[in-house]
Amino acid sequence: MVQNDFDHSLGLWLSYMGSESVKVVVRCRPLNDREKALSCKMVLSMDLQRCQCFIEKPGAVDEPPKQFTFDGTYYIDQATEQMYNEIAYPLVEGVTEGYNGTIFAYGQTGSGKSFTMQGVSEPATQKGVIPRAFEHIFESIQCAENTKFLVRASYLEIYNEEIRDLLGSDTKQRLELKEHPEHGVYVRDLSMHTVHSVGECERIIEKGWRNRAVGYTLMNKDSSRSHSIFTIHLESCSTGELIRSLPSLYLFSLC
Repeated sequence: MVQNDFDHSLGLWLSYMGSESVKVVVRCRPLNDREKALSCKMVLSMDLQRCQCFIEKPGAVDEPPKQFTFDGTYYIDQATEQMYNEIAYPLVEGVTEGYNGTIFAYGQTGSGKSFTMQGVSEPATQKGVIPRAFEHIFESIQCAENTKFLVRASYLEIYNEEIRDLLGSDTKQRLELKEHPEHGVYVRDLSMHTVHSVGECERIIEKGWRNRAVGYTLMNKDSSRSHSIFTIHLESCSTGELIRSLPSLYLFSLC
């Protein structure tokens, strides 16, 4: 049995300031225990210098592999730390400088979205994109002179085309999507939570994670069955100035 196509790869879509507004990155995970037990073989290889992926067709010895080119490629031996520093760091830095930023992970269940976005505490090099972004933002705030910041967070889930507030008093309540003539699309009654440290950010995202809809699949026994959006909103106030709202950082995980 062979693991096909991008079943063991996830994509990261990043939107931020710079010469290109959107970048697409692919990350390949190693075979899991189930795939090893089924004697699956890797059919995906990468040219990291050229940011290219190659997929071989099982049994087609004379057929050339399919080739795909991305803005970045990360193979099984490359840690989240490297990917964050090369890809996500400029985006998060841009948010602290006044640019909106979006990162979302997409791929089929079991492809490694949660591992990349949430990560694990050990080893430290595999800490996820979201906790690294928390640390990055608060480090930037601490370095800012004569400026005070207000950091607020929200966390929602889209499940069966219904929007739920993962941090609200009633996480089962269905929320409505609205459009403001000046501020654009927003979710009505979505709760916002003030956070003062990395630890507080980690606690509320853990609370929201526990409220997400999950279910067993063959690829992942704790698979999320929903899309989620964690948003960090920044406001700042310099000495003698009025409070001004800065852009937001949107962190998506698509099921």
